[in-house]
Amino acid sequence: MPLYFIYPIFTTIFSVILLANVPRKEIQRLSIYGIIFGGILDSLIHIFGYFTGLFAWINYGPFGFIGVHIFANVSWSIFFILYFYFLPPQKPLNYVFAGSGIFFSLMYYNMVVDLGILKSSSRVWLPLLGFVVWFSIATWGYYKLNSFIERKTFQK
Repeated sequence: MPLYFIYPIFTTIFSVILLANVPRKEIQRLSIYGIIFGGILDSLIHIFGYFTGLFAWINYGPFGFIGVHIFANVSWSIFFILYFYFLPPQKPLNYVFAGSGIFFSLMYYNMVVDLGILKSSSRVWLPLLGFVVWFSIATWGYYKLNSFIERKTFQK
């Protein structure tokens, strides 16, 4: 099997996990957050990595464009839908949850590097910094955007 089929398989697995755990109404509600904080931010991050040479997709076959793997964006969107669905509303627990997300994303990153579909100049510090910033922006942005949308919905 060619290496470029690995990510479509991962995306399929994430899709099955999403459909098995999150109600369809919640998938619809959280999709915009997943697309913004998962897919779009992943694209921007990987375009940055591609042009700076710090990290880039390799072996993505017909599933990529200018260093961005198409299935990775879909997979991160699905991941963030799951992340926001299970994100606890309590203050200390959401920090632990975000920390767990960062840790497992770092493990996933290194697995993808080991599988030979991503090359990186760093295996710990660069992705750790990136995931801390990414998860911080995503979690903060989710809370702010969600409260804004709920205020607008209840005002009507």
